[in-house]
Amino acid sequence: MELHLITDGCQSAEQTADIMRLIEPEIDLLHIREKQLSAAELYAFMSTVSEGVCCPPSKLAVNDRVDAALLFGAGAVQLTSHSLPLPLVKRMFPELRCGASVHSLPEALAAEQAGADYVLFGHIYDSPSKPGLPPRGLSSLEELCCAVSIPVIALGGIQPQHVPDIKRAGASGIAVMSGIWKAENPAEVAKEYRSLLMT
Repeated sequence: MELHLITDGCQSAEQTADIMRLIEPEIDLLHIREKQLSAAELYAFMSTVSEGVCCPPSKLAVNDRVDAALLFGAGAVQLTSHSLPLPLVKRMFPELRCGASVHSLPEALAAEQAGADYVLFGHIYDSPSKPGLPPRGLSSLEELCCAVSIPVIALGGIQPQHVPDIKRAGASGIAVMSGIWKAENPAEVAKEYRSLLMT
């Protein structure tokens, strides 16, 4: 199972790089989700994060920005409902791994039909980033995992103790934000997530 880590706009590029130096071996994909940055700022952010042994470009997924993902040689682009059409991106750049952010079974089926390589689905549990919005829960995750053949990455309020239930629901991995960024010891928590995913 894969462990994805999503930036939350609260850490600088330098802070992100410092944490990635500690946890890079545990992370399969680092999602650069920095909506407030210009194209030039985004490229500089990715450059800082990937310097040295922090995080190779192949482990980066760029949120929304196909141009930045391609120019930087990132491993994936994460598309949303506001992004360029997924079928167009896959047709023009078939080698680029494309994830789709979905919030329902119909959206997941549409993303699979459009050529998505995987979907991010959530939020599964109560999440600080979605205050006041009820979680979709494990039953919705299980239904979605049974309905699509591409990998499903679950996200939203996932703590280490939730991993066994996520696995039983059929997900191919999890995506984490505050669970690692806000941890007192990110390296220890990242290792815990990885261990549980591999068990």
